[in-house]
Order: sequence, then structure tokens, then C-alpha cells
Amino acid sequence: MQKDEWTLVTLEEKDRALLRFARKLNDTPSEISVVDMESLRSAGFTDQNIFDVVVIVAYFNFMNRIADGLGVVPELEKQESSERHLREVMDSQRPAARPNE
Repeated sequence: MQKDEWTLVTLEEKDRALLRFARKLNDTPSEISVVDMESLRSAGFTDQNIFDVVVIVAYFNFMNRIADGLGVVPELEKQESSERHLREVMDSQRPAARPNE
């Protein structure tokens, strides 16, 4: 599963704006600026919504660093179940293939 497969599915622009922000915050947090906040506000997000997504991204990063630092390895069954569920969700969101493609 590619980490940005959400870019391949049909989503509303508001959802795409949120996911772009979350990806940027995760990957390059020092590059977040007022422009990013204004982009989310323009897409219809409130300051509370922005706060919530920042806290969620930060929390997952925090927990991942703890797990990585302690050498925690996901149980294979849970990992496979999670990957299977994600594939099912992604497949249900993909545009239908056109005939003769």
C-alpha cells in the first residue's frame, strides 16, 4: 500500500485539503505556515478543526516514536487485518474502470 494512495481516489476538495495539510505536517512540520492555515479556512475548516487535526497528527507521531523507540512490532494478524481493511476502503473509493481500458 502506497502511503499517499488517497490521491488516487475520488474525494471532495475539502477532504483533499485536509489530507494535504496532514501529510505536510507529518512529513515537513517546519514548513507549515499561515498560508496552510488560510488554505484550510478557505476550504471551510474552523480553527477548532485545524487544532483537532494538528493534535491527531502529533499524537500519532508521538505514539509511533514511543513504539519505534521501544522496538514494538505490530502483531502480524492485526497488521494484515488493518492492511486488508485499508485496501477494501481504497478499492471502494476508486473510480470504476471505463470499458476498453
